[in-house]
Amino acid sequence: MSRRRRSLHFVPGGNERMLAKALTLAADGLILDLEDAVPPDRKAATRPIVADWLRNRDFGGRERWVRMNPIWGPLGRADIEETIAARPDGYVVPKPRHAGDLREIAQALDGLEQRHGIPHGATRLTPIATETPEGLLNIREIATASPRIVAISWGVEDLGAAMGLSRVRDAEGRYLDIPRHARVMCAVAAAAARVDAIDTVYTDLADLDGLRRECDEGVAMGFTGKISIHPNQIPVINEAFTPGKDAVAEARELVAAFEEHARRGVYAFTFRGQMVDAPHLARARKVLARAGME
Repeated sequence: MSRRRRSLHFVPGGNERMLAKALTLAADGLILDLEDAVPPDRKAATRPIVADWLRNRDFGGRERWVRMNPIWGPLGRADIEETIAARPDGYVVPKPRHAGDLREIAQALDGLEQRHGIPHGATRLTPIATETPEGLLNIREIATASPRIVAISWGVEDLGAAMGLSRVRDAEGRYLDIPRHARVMCAVAAAAARVDAIDTVYTDLADLDGLRRECDEGVAMGFTGKISIHPNQIPVINEAFTPGKDAVAEARELVAAFEEHARRGVYAFTFRGQMVDAPHLARARKVLARAGME
């Protein structure tokens, strides 16, 4: 059974109060942040704090991620080198420009895993693939740059800053063309690479109804989860990205019907009044995977 990544929650790496709070939350994974949530003059001092939490705290089955700094800058490699021995499940990779950035990280992990007795390939990667204009243009290659990649996400704030965008949403809160394109391409690239698509953060912390609408739209687009930045967002995200009982029951019934018909050599048949074939089976299996049943 694959990991469920409905909710991945950002936690400032050096804030021990927030780290302690995060261990009580219902997020599927925690992202200990060494990048934007840490002041430049505190980044080096924050690495051992993050490593200590990874090594000595019970995460209760939550996936344990570290958001490193960009590999092409002066801090990224040291982030990996000084935290890998604590065995995070993986690294969230900000601001990739092209597949070469992911391959450089993967190559560094090859040597570091061997040095620290970590099984080869155990450390996963999730690139935030649209934070640079170059990264958005190269998202397909980024998504398939390494077998270590298990998910991709997208971001708009850094992209907007790099492009000088005055705003990213319209008056009704809907994404404008460029961020909408980045979101669509993240979903498509993830599907093509057969990895999870993780929707970006929703920054209006008080607007849980808006968050719910955006989550529902993300589900319809094929996203499997969303990044949260406030504890109150996690229940909304988890509910939206968990299929309802009726949907799960129908998916299980459909999979069972396909298995029964396949034994007779039949791969298209009528189910609940509709013709179904291979794409319907694929969708049913995705529903069960989102529910943690496949």
